[in-house]
Amino acid sequence: MQSPLDYVNILVSQFPSRIQDSSQAEDAVQLYRRVLSSRPDRSVTIASIGIHTNLAALLRSPADAHSFLDGRSLVAQKVSLLAVMGGKYPSGLECNLEGGKSNLHNHLVAAQSSAYVAAHWPPESKIMWSGAEVGVRVLTGGFEFQRCVPAAELNPVRAAMVNFTGGPNRARFSWDPLTTLAAVRGAGAVGCTECSDCDGHNYVDPTTGANKWITGRKMNQTYLVLRDATAASTAINALLCQSPKAGRTPQLSPAQLA
Repeated sequence: MQSPLDYVNILVSQFPSRIQDSSQAEDAVQLYRRVLSSRPDRSVTIASIGIHTNLAALLRSPADAHSFLDGRSLVAQKVSLLAVMGGKYPSGLECNLEGGKSNLHNHLVAAQSSAYVAAHWPPESKIMWSGAEVGVRVLTGGFEFQRCVPAAELNPVRAAMVNFTGGPNRARFSWDPLTTLAAVRGAGAVGCTECSDCDGHNYVDPTTGANKWITGRKMNQTYLVLRDATAASTAINALLCQSPKAGRTPQLSPAQLA
C-alpha cells in the first residue's frame, strides 16, 4: 500500500474527522450497495475522480442482504449518471485510467478495472467522460480563492492547496472538481458542452490503460468539450469561497496563513 501524500496527513491531524485512516472506512462495495439499494430508481449520480477498482468490484458484486440484484443490475436500476475524470479525448493516456507509474501492480490493476467499467457499465446508465485535456486548462484554488473570507479561517481546502502546491496563492489544475460539479449541475455549469456528432463509446486498453473513442452507433456515453475556461474556474472558485453551513471556524493567525 502506498503512503498518503503529505496534505492527507495534515487534514487528518488538523481537522476533526470520524475516520483517521483507511482501515476505519466502510468497505467500498458494501457502501455502494447499501446506499444504492436505499435510493429511488434512476436517482443516483456517481462522480468518479480516481481509479476504477471499486466501481469494477461493484459491477461484479453478487446479490446480498442489501439487494437481491447483482451489482450490474443494481447500477442499471439506480444510477442515472456516472461522471468520470479519466482518459483523453478522442484518445490518449491518463493517470486515473492507467493507474500512474508508481509500480507495475497498481498500473495493471487500474488498467484492467478501467477497461472493465468502460465495457460493462449498463446501457441504462449514462457515462459522461471528462478528459485530462479539459481540467488542465482550468486553474482554481489559487489567489482568487485564498483571498476570500472562508480561506482566511481554518480551511481544509486551503491547507491542502498550500501544502500540495508548495506555497500560498498557487492555483491547481481542476480535473476532479470540474468533473464533480459537471456531475451535479451539468456540463454548462463548468463552461463545457457534451461532444456533438460523437456517437460511439470509450474503449480502454486493459493492459496499458490508454483510451480511444470508437465512433459508431449512439450509445450511453459522451465526453466533455471545454468552451469557456474562465467560466469554469469562476464557478469552482465561487463554491470554494462559500462559508461552511455548520458554522464559522477559528480565525488563523498571520503566521498560520503564511
